[in-house]
Amino acid sequence: MDKISEQLVNYTGGFSEADLSASARAKATALLLDSMACAVAAMNADVAPMMARVTRRVQSDPGATVFGYGHQTSPELAALANSMMVRAYDYNDAYFGHPSDMIPGVLAAGEVVRASGMQVLTSIALAYEIYGAFERSAPRVKSGFDQGAFMNVGVALAAGKLWKLTPEQLANAASLALVPNMPLGVSRWGELSMMKGCASAFSVRNGVFAAMLAKVGFTSAQAPYAGIYGLHHITGPFDLRLPLDPGQRVVEMAYIKPIPAENNTIGIAELAPEIRAWTPLAEIVSIDIDIATGYEVHLADESKYDPKTRESADHSFPYILARALVDGGITLDSYTPQRIADPAIRPLMQKIRVHASAELRRIMSESKGPEAKPSKIRIRAAGGREFVRELMGHSGHPDRPQNERRDVINTKLDLCAAYVQMTTEQRERIRAAWWGVAQAADIRAVIQTMAGIRSLD
Repeated sequence: MDKISEQLVNYTGGFSEADLSASARAKATALLLDSMACAVAAMNADVAPMMARVTRRVQSDPGATVFGYGHQTSPELAALANSMMVRAYDYNDAYFGHPSDMIPGVLAAGEVVRASGMQVLTSIALAYEIYGAFERSAPRVKSGFDQGAFMNVGVALAAGKLWKLTPEQLANAASLALVPNMPLGVSRWGELSMMKGCASAFSVRNGVFAAMLAKVGFTSAQAPYAGIYGLHHITGPFDLRLPLDPGQRVVEMAYIKPIPAENNTIGIAELAPEIRAWTPLAEIVSIDIDIATGYEVHLADESKYDPKTRESADHSFPYILARALVDGGITLDSYTPQRIADPAIRPLMQKIRVHASAELRRIMSESKGPEAKPSKIRIRAAGGREFVRELMGHSGHPDRPQNERRDVINTKLDLCAAYVQMTTEQRERIRAAWWGVAQAADIRAVIQTMAGIRSLD
């Protein structure tokens, strides 16, 4: 076992409910309900019935529930389908990616052993710790890997914790999650497809499947990082900082998104009402935005000035800001095919230019605790007038008071439920069950509130 593998196994074995402060438990609970709200909205996404049809073909005993549709399938396929739903509309949490993509994997693992709500919350917090440690330690992006690269490992070890795997089995689960399953970052660049919103779900599925294999004795490379042609061969050597921050859990560092848009765009999109009050849109001459180096390609390459898909539109800075300025804000309805293709906003989009800033990249990279999201906007309008703002995040910042965060998530659930025309009764069952998840004796009863939203018949 190499050094990082040993770290992971020891940390997993020692992690317990006692490692969660009241603040961390509250945030983990909030992230659970936030994820369920996102999954509810995604019942309108094309991927939901696709995955429901695929998963319905596979039966398993014990099985795990597919959100929305309610049928049982194998735990790794439930993890895949449900993670796709949580992530599909780019509305779930953000911390160097979207760690709540992992939540459906932990839920599926917990459901098949009828784990308690508190056991599941603890395992979710563990998965976040492992993911955060890798994201802040490993040169993933420069190596060309997608953000799901280490969700594999986080989910495998969280599932292994729930399934009471031995240290040797945990080591094999973590290795099996990583070695055959390194996702490429290409799904997140250029013109975007369904894979952009669903890429991490495959990593989550692989993490659950790796734990399933390890549980029955399947073995894997014992030195997946430092071994011959291990991960260090590609990335270069790195040390894993675990825990990432002894004074704060990674779940406490995650943003809650107030609108469905790429996280780096949200702070500026939230300025739309102020900008609209400042000047008529017809008088805007130019809009210049500075963001951390690398994101100017991610959010404003040529394809983002004429997005063809929802996935491209919700990662297009020109589209998001122009749409917010025209409509007054961004909602789930901002990404209909008609609005994406709207020729009326193309001239305004062309006035928006996104620039790379090495200084903002440094600020982001060196941020401690919650990830800094620095950006600057300068708008020039008729008559030489200027509107200038510098931002370090958005209204979903992790430092927001707990009561305000609760209100934001409750409102989000209301919006997502209305979006899919959910009944008031079902929405309130979901709200009550997931806010009270820490007291649940059996997580399956809580998960069942997510059934019966949609039918394939």
